Amino acid sequence: MSEYKKTKSRKGKKRNNIVPFKKDLKVVSTNDNPIDAKQVETDKLNGHVKELFNDLGKFTEGCKLNSSEMWYNILFYAKQKALMSIPYFDYKAADKGSSDEVAENFVNFHKEHCSELFVKKEDDRTLN
Repeated sequence: MSEYKKTKSRKGKKRNNIVPFKKDLKVVSTNDNPIDAKQVETDKLNGHVKELFNDLGKFTEGCKLNSSEMWYNILFYAKQKALMSIPYFDYKAADKGSSDEVAENFVNFHKEHCSELFVKKEDDRTLN
């Protein structure tokens, strides 16, 4: 007997590597307006981050450390990661801007819901 195996010949069978064109495909451009695309990505990021921080809030409720220490650690690592990931000047601007915005939102929330904390009727940001 021969040591060589006979292979099946492919006579009449041609291999075609071409994918047939689908007629129902549509070209969708996501970059029609870059401002809209940026807003969509920002909204997507905000939703994801809010979900993560809600999960972190639930996690901190079950821990034995007090919530101040937990949120300090979370804030520390978030700032450290931001500082290592972006240029220093961008970090400084984002840090100052976000701190000012959070403080302003805090004051506005308390002015709306706890107006008795504000003795002065002026539009300043001091709690008495």
